[in-house]
Amino acid sequence: MEDERVYLTLFGRKLVGFRQLDDGSFVGTGLFNPLLERLSLFTMIYVQAKFYKRYKNLATWHGRMVPNSFAPPVGSRPQLRALRNLVKTRLFGRTTPCAMTFAVTYRCQCDCVHCSAAYHLKNGDRKLSTREAKRLIDESQDLGITILAFTGGEPLLRGDIFELVSYVNQKKTLPLLFTNGLLLDDDNVKRLVDAGLYSVFVSLDSPDPEEHDGMRRKKGLYEKAVEGMKKMKAQGVMVGISSYASKSGTERKMYRRLYEKAQELGLHNLLLFDNVPTGRRIKDTSEVLTRAQRQEILDFSEMIFRDSIVPPLSSQAWQNSLGAYLGGIGCLAANIQYYVSAYGEVTPCDFAPLSFGNIREEPLKRIWRRMVSHPAYSHRTNVCRMQDPRFRRCYIDPIPDDAILPYDINRLPGVDYRSRG
Repeated sequence: MEDERVYLTLFGRKLVGFRQLDDGSFVGTGLFNPLLERLSLFTMIYVQAKFYKRYKNLATWHGRMVPNSFAPPVGSRPQLRALRNLVKTRLFGRTTPCAMTFAVTYRCQCDCVHCSAAYHLKNGDRKLSTREAKRLIDESQDLGITILAFTGGEPLLRGDIFELVSYVNQKKTLPLLFTNGLLLDDDNVKRLVDAGLYSVFVSLDSPDPEEHDGMRRKKGLYEKAVEGMKKMKAQGVMVGISSYASKSGTERKMYRRLYEKAQELGLHNLLLFDNVPTGRRIKDTSEVLTRAQRQEILDFSEMIFRDSIVPPLSSQAWQNSLGAYLGGIGCLAANIQYYVSAYGEVTPCDFAPLSFGNIREEPLKRIWRRMVSHPAYSHRTNVCRMQDPRFRRCYIDPIPDDAILPYDINRLPGVDYRSRG
């Protein structure tokens, strides 16, 4: 079922319009659409400026306005770097990343039924040393990133995490942390603050304590996570919830309940990813959102944006929408983001378990250029590739069930999945 939206007409002729195809992607249908594509830089700035204006009172960082705790403050050096990189990408076609997610360890106290990193753990393999991790940070900042998100596993289980956070050059890049919250005690909170952490996102699968603990198979986790969020917030750090929307959860309006919890706690953001079939559920697509559910969450997100309700809801449903695509977002993988494993393997994003190389063997810049020129990633799209059946048939379904992830991209066909029907 295709859906068309017309934004500008003259004498009955469509000047600007978009049709959403069955796969969720958009195609221009108006006479001026080719011109709009050429002016994408200005469209992107306009869309993002509207968002920033609506959340000018959310928070401040060193005296600068923060409209989104996953993005640099307005007017800061990292934001100016990000803008410069986006301009270079649009004008010269040389894709430059804005963010890196770095899994510093795969150790974790939880045993989540939906863990996206479970099959990345390699027994006996040596994770990146402190020196290697710092070199990765240097190379990533040289590549252009303005946001560095430390994740895992549980990153606070890595002894040098505070040293790595403090190593980030905040004139270029701001450090974030994703955590399950178990280790956010007074001492660790102080050490994170002293290290200069920009913001923290605590995982919460459900606002119901028993359900959250059950999904992560760790009793008492919910209480610790909420306590940790309160402690971080009390120290002036921006705090958000990191969660996801599944098919069954959306039927129960879980996304609304999580948002209400974020409001109740007075947080700065709710990150709501889609349920992406990866990790332990890499071959299970039963919980992927329906098109109607994605639209339901998008409508909720747009209502929150329109009315400037706090906190903002950063949903993947909005990220993959037409408005976000025009704002320069869409699918982040190998577009404005990449992921590096605890062992140095580089993949397009947290959820795409495809290795394009290892920083121990070659420079990060060379790996990035190889990745963004690959037929699967050499184009922008608003559709999450890991939820696209055509992409999955080419690049996910062939991965052996017993494979350790990420899987070597060279073992898969180098084709543009969009041509495979």
